[in-house]
Amino acid sequence: MKKNDEFIAEVIDYTHDGLGVIKIDNFPLFVEDVIVGEKIRVKITKLKKNLGYARLIEIISSSPNRVEVEEKTSGANLMHMRYQEQLSFKTNKVKNIINKIVGANKIEVLSTLGMAKPTYYRNKSVVPVQVKNNEVKMGYYRPRSHDVINTNDCKIQYKEHNFLVNNIRKIISDMQLSIYDEEKHEGAIRHIMFRTNSSKTEIMVGIIAKEKFFNLDRFVEKIIELDKRIVSIMLNINSKKTNVILGEKSIKLYGKDFIEDAINGIKFNISLASFYQVNPTQTKILYSKAIELANLKNTDVIIDAYCGIGTISLFAAKLVNKVYGIEVVEDAVINAKENAKINNIKNVEFLLGKSEDKIRELIEKKIKIDAVIVDPPRKGCDESFLRNMADINIPKIVYVSCNPASLARDLQIMIDLGYNVDKIQPIDMFPQTSEVEAVTLLTK
Repeated sequence: MKKNDEFIAEVIDYTHDGLGVIKIDNFPLFVEDVIVGEKIRVKITKLKKNLGYARLIEIISSSPNRVEVEEKTSGANLMHMRYQEQLSFKTNKVKNIINKIVGANKIEVLSTLGMAKPTYYRNKSVVPVQVKNNEVKMGYYRPRSHDVINTNDCKIQYKEHNFLVNNIRKIISDMQLSIYDEEKHEGAIRHIMFRTNSSKTEIMVGIIAKEKFFNLDRFVEKIIELDKRIVSIMLNINSKKTNVILGEKSIKLYGKDFIEDAINGIKFNISLASFYQVNPTQTKILYSKAIELANLKNTDVIIDAYCGIGTISLFAAKLVNKVYGIEVVEDAVINAKENAKINNIKNVEFLLGKSEDKIRELIEKKIKIDAVIVDPPRKGCDESFLRNMADINIPKIVYVSCNPASLARDLQIMIDLGYNVDKIQPIDMFPQTSEVEAVTLLTK
């Protein structure tokens, strides 16, 4: 077997990121854009010692779970699957990872909770800008490259954002504005960011550039003309030679420096750099499920670890005596305090620092904690934080996860420390992609 060889095979499984698996003489090959049960012809593109990659050439027999894809979209690598197949894939993804790390069938994984309308759901878009052969490109990076592909109708972001992408691309081109060249580290415009609230009454446009550039004021005027709902235009300066999108300095160019949103009656001010869930419809389901599992009482004192701008803290505050929100990012803590003030919620205290340090400080002050809600980044919780919770006998922990692998690792640690794990509930926060969130309850 060598590169460019062609084979016919049946798709028998998926990888954790949604690639189809075929086997040639028991040797696994991974293929994009295919569905289990399909008979396909492929050409080998890359071979490693124990696995390889192949490109789809022809679908010989198609799956009834296939849908036609008019235009590809960044990260949306499951678009060719019917939605029910996507949900089934995500449920099995969580099951397989949990079974592998914790043990086969030791924890029940429920069916993934999906969306009624699983398209045009993202309230935040970050769009790279590039010029190639004198043509302005705005869209997404071609996989495994830094070449930008134009997108006209991205199926996972708000339609408002698609409209703005197509029009701003034309404005940049017509005005011949300075565009960043990452190889030379020259030019200005790097990305354009859009944020829109749930009611779609307020839109923020962020211009991310290496530096201020000629005709910036006129550019802003032209953006304002595109949609009367644009209430904020921000300039973010990122002068570093880096793949990190946002720089540290943001300047207000028009309107206000935030947009206002509300989830279940709780208001939030969202700035350019705020962490905020990108799917408001599923966020309500995720947070409601987390609160439901916690089974909170009005006498409870709880911790919301990795609290971000305080979304779960403020949800829970209505049901309990006191909430301590812990967050390591200073800007997020400032936002969280503002959000508590906006909503006149006074039984929340936000603490700046690492969760593992702050939980120790609370215990040293003889504060009795009834439950902890954790919503960590992809890497999961710091092990010392998990051990601290076990050491002080936290009776209930609700774990919200965006990465089944780090969830499984952390659950195994907690099981070894004397906790029982309830059923795991996957929730589809990112339809059309291979990503999945999950929430579960641990009891001492």
